[in-house]
Amino acid sequence: MFHSRTNNSRPQRLLQLGIALALAFIAPANASEQKTGKHLFILSGQSNMTGTLKAAFEARVAERFGKDNTVVVMRQKSGRGIRFWVADYGQPTDRGLTEKKMSSNGMEYKPLIETALAAAKGQSFDTVGFIWMQGESDANNRLSEVYEESFLKLVTRLKKDLQRDDLYFVIARINDYARSRQPNQHWVNVRDTQVKLGKTKGNAWINTDDLNGGDEKQPDGDIHFPKHGSVIVGQRLADKAADLITQK
Repeated sequence: MFHSRTNNSRPQRLLQLGIALALAFIAPANASEQKTGKHLFILSGQSNMTGTLKAAFEARVAERFGKDNTVVVMRQKSGRGIRFWVADYGQPTDRGLTEKKMSSNGMEYKPLIETALAAAKGQSFDTVGFIWMQGESDANNRLSEVYEESFLKLVTRLKKDLQRDDLYFVIARINDYARSRQPNQHWVNVRDTQVKLGKTKGNAWINTDDLNGGDEKQPDGDIHFPKHGSVIVGQRLADKAADLITQK
C-alpha cells in the first residue's frame, strides 16, 4: 500500500485507493504463474535526466526486450537535491537548512510514483527498475554526508509503495567537471557514494566522465551533458539495466 505522510483527507484516501488498485498490476506474478516478459523502468533525477536521455534509454531497452515488453516513465525536476524525493530527509547537523526549505522535502515523490502507476496501469511486470541521474545539487550545496542515507530511504519507500522488494536500481554517477575546482570534496563524496551504492548486490552504476563535453577550451567539461552525451548516458543506463535483468 501507499502510505501518505499528509492528513487523511478524502482526496488523499481516493488517491490511496487508486494506487492500491494499480499495484495489483505492478506486483510480480506468483511463482506458479507464467512470466509476462514485461519490464518497467522508472527514470528520475534533476536536470541531467533529460527527455533526450529518456528517448535513448527507451529505444535501447526496446531493442533488448521488444517495444511491447517495455514501459519507460520519467519524472525529473531541475535544480533539486535528493531531499525533494525524501520526506523524512535528515540534513547534516552543521548545514542549517531553514524550516521553510525543509518543508519542501519529499515534494517530488508523489508525482514520481503517480507517474509510474499511471503508465503501468493494467499490466504486470517481471522486473521494475529505478534509474537515477541526480546528485549535482547535493554536491554543490555541501550535503554529501547524508546522500547515501537519503538514497536508501528513497529506494526503501519505492519498494514498499510499489510492493516490489525485488526493485533494482542503476545510478549514473555525476560527472567529474568539478575536479579542478577547489574545494570540491562534497563533489568527490557524492561520486564515491554513488559508486558504493551501485556496487551493492543486484544493482549497478555507470560512468559519465567522458560525456560532459570537455575539450581544449574547457578540459573539465561542464556540469550538464551535451545532447550527444545525454544520448550515450541513456544507452549506458539501458544496457546496465538490461544486463541486471538477464542475470535475474
